[in-house]
Amino acid sequence: MTGVWPADPDGDMVPVLTASVEAAKMRHPSNGNPGVLLTAADRCDGCGAAAGYRVTKVDPNGGPRLGLDFCVHHWRKNFPKMIDQGWVVIGGNPDVMQETP
Repeated sequence: MTGVWPADPDGDMVPVLTASVEAAKMRHPSNGNPGVLLTAADRCDGCGAAAGYRVTKVDPNGGPRLGLDFCVHHWRKNFPKMIDQGWVVIGGNPDVMQETP
């Protein structure tokens, strides 16, 4: 993935983001585990808004997994670049994920 989102003629990113999450699930199968379901108590690590996505990355040196929670805005801003660095989506809040900016 190049980190560039395809243009949507209506400016609606939900289909693009949904497709991205589904592609991530195919690249990183959960073996029946539906992933982490975030709640209203989970907050974005960047701004404190409701978290819509939880991403993780395994430390290549054998350290603990690194994890971050993102609101929809910060996920859209940062995740395209993070994919190339090995970050994967492991959970989300369906209510927040469907919000439009």
